[in-house]
Amino acid sequence: MHKQERNWLIVLVVVFLIFNIITLSTLVPWQEWLLWSKPTPSQQVKIEIANYTMQFPADPIQVKKGEYVEFIATSQDVTYGFGVFRQDGTMVFQMQVLPGHENKLLWKFDAAGNYTVRSTEYSGPRHSEMVYPDKILVTQ
Repeated sequence: MHKQERNWLIVLVVVFLIFNIITLSTLVPWQEWLLWSKPTPSQQVKIEIANYTMQFPADPIQVKKGEYVEFIATSQDVTYGFGVFRQDGTMVFQMQVLPGHENKLLWKFDAAGNYTVRSTEYSGPRHSEMVYPDKILVTQ
């Protein structure tokens, strides 16, 4: 191995290590918990989706701030998106909901308030009707 090749290999290894240390660090603001930890959700929320309609277990779904909640969404016909949005329209999270599967997402809300649910995947001509304002209420 030539000296230049060895130097490049060392640089690549160092960049790889630094990148992994930073992204797995709890000092990063979006890294609320370690990727390998398995937090237990305080509740599970099941959402059934079919024919451009989302069926929720409660209206609104009540979640406590700072507690983990697991969203389990199933589709009966086509691929939909399950997106949760703040009041200002910014997205909190989203997941794809594939037909015939239990699609799961674990989340911890960090701010109290009302959240809107929307389909984030174009599913056909009635896709734009799939907006559910104030469907999730996060309490202190």
